[in-house]
Amino acid sequence: MFAFFLVMFLSSGFCANAQGITLSLKDTELSSVFKEIRKQCNYDFLYDNSLLQDLKPVSVTVKNAGIDLILSTVFDGLPITYIIENKIVMITAKDKNEVLPPQSLYAISGVVKDKNGETLPGAGILLSGYQTGTVADNEGKFVIRNLKEGNYNVLVQMIGYLPANQNVTIISKSADIEIILQENVKQLKEVVITVDPNREQRLKTFTESFIGTSPNSEKCEIINPEVIQFDYDDEKHILKAAADEFLVVENKALGYRIKYLLKYFQEDEETNVVLFYGYPYFEEIKASKSKTRGYLEKRKVAYLGSPQHFFRALYSNSIDEDGFVINKLVKARNKEKYADTVIDEKIRFFSNVKGKEINFRTRKDSLSHWSVMKNQSDTVEVLNRGEVLVDTLVKQKLSSLKSLNFKDALYIIYKNEKETRRYADYSGLKISRPSEYSRYQISLVYQLKPSINFYENGGIYDPGSLLYEGFWGYEKVADMVPMDYVLPKKED
Repeated sequence: MFAFFLVMFLSSGFCANAQGITLSLKDTELSSVFKEIRKQCNYDFLYDNSLLQDLKPVSVTVKNAGIDLILSTVFDGLPITYIIENKIVMITAKDKNEVLPPQSLYAISGVVKDKNGETLPGAGILLSGYQTGTVADNEGKFVIRNLKEGNYNVLVQMIGYLPANQNVTIISKSADIEIILQENVKQLKEVVITVDPNREQRLKTFTESFIGTSPNSEKCEIINPEVIQFDYDDEKHILKAAADEFLVVENKALGYRIKYLLKYFQEDEETNVVLFYGYPYFEEIKASKSKTRGYLEKRKVAYLGSPQHFFRALYSNSIDEDGFVINKLVKARNKEKYADTVIDEKIRFFSNVKGKEINFRTRKDSLSHWSVMKNQSDTVEVLNRGEVLVDTLVKQKLSSLKSLNFKDALYIIYKNEKETRRYADYSGLKISRPSEYSRYQISLVYQLKPSINFYENGGIYDPGSLLYEGFWGYEKVADMVPMDYVLPKKED
């Protein structure tokens, strides 16, 4: 479930084809309606059977309709509601006080096979974003226990096969999955290596964008850079990277060895925008007691003020106690810009005026002035200093899942740590702020998708639903801690 920047894609609510769903059902049990939808659009429905008990049969007649329209119509007047995430429809009680409490812990079990259906013993089973893992037994079976409700990505690693990942959502019951591995042709055959004269520079660019440039990055190293393949678009100046194996990153600042399954990387050199996502697995680096103490202290610093810390505080409604302040950056009309009709008239005038009517320099300067204004945005971003209350942002969706919804951009101030000098002076990512915010860590959060759902541990169901700027956009793999990280208890 842990990913960096963009991962997974939210279902749009329609079928793969453009025709939508067609139903003609009369006095039908809800479970049967769900089956019909599943047949046409391959959606999965998750719910506790007790929620459907004693509910009257429903009738529905629709043609080429979206799933949202169908479900909102069918559920009208019923004591249940739903949310849709990644082709999974989760059914819950309409009144949040009626949400059934989850049992404390669940498990993900499964079996690993090859494309021919033969089981694969000895495969490494890793839980993305955590330090939890196991090994498939002699029958290719595995089980990972003691998991809370949530969204997880199971990673599988085995010599001779391409690494694989499978998304699993746990709601009200444990999950059982089957994972099929594909042979790694590059490992089985002799590979012809093409010399890339630009590889060293591209690897440097990738490393800075992936690992980051924070102080912790100086003690990070990609152990196996040879598995990375680069593709560069000379016309668009876009660098892409891919890997058929786990990247292995040693973080000697935080004491982690990270296996990272890279799924996407793209850097646009013209806009300086970097997008990448993937699935990390954390292992402890064995060290002396003194080094371990140093690791623990730096992990604490990396966690505090991070998105993970923020969303945990948001879930528990402890924003103030944890040192966060939420403002908004809102779009307002650009009062410095005249109406387009006025600008166009001025440009026409100064383009056509000649001779003694106006001197050349005045004409040139005026034309430049109005041309620049023409290219200005119609809106500007203005900081609204009114503190945003958690109750206006967050709603309970399931017993273990909350949702966040907002307009404009969230302006997040973390007051318990100052920005590092390197970030403030050299990163180019510093966010402007009022003088009283001084050197506080400030980040901007933009909502990219209609639904942002998150869990108690600070994990986002779909990290691709958010975009970070500022300090959170600066800290990358070098500053990550696992999703099961726990702050050390304060000593008395």
